[in-house]
Amino acid sequence: MPFSHTKDVGPAGRFGARYGVGIRRRVVQVEVKQKGRHRCPRCKSITKMKRIALGIWQCPKCGFTFAGGAWVPQTIMGKTITPEELKSVENLKAQWKVKNKK
Repeated sequence: MPFSHTKDVGPAGRFGARYGVGIRRRVVQVEVKQKGRHRCPRCKSITKMKRIALGIWQCPKCGFTFAGGAWVPQTIMGKTITPEELKSVENLKAQWKVKNKK
């Protein structure tokens, strides 16, 4: 088996000595996150999501297609609230309204 030319630089090894070290480091950060394992919003399995297009992702296990971030399937700002979390928020709102009416 031939040796790897990209042992130290990872996915950015395909650029060789071009484009500068800063750009290559950013490429490594983005691609490692993008091609890593993520949790499916429907089946909750942790798999390597398939990126169909910019911001469109598909779970290879259940086939669920959903919108997400450009480089990661779920962003911090786009995190959806689960029904259990929504119920707890609604309960807190109701308790707050009762306290403020007194």
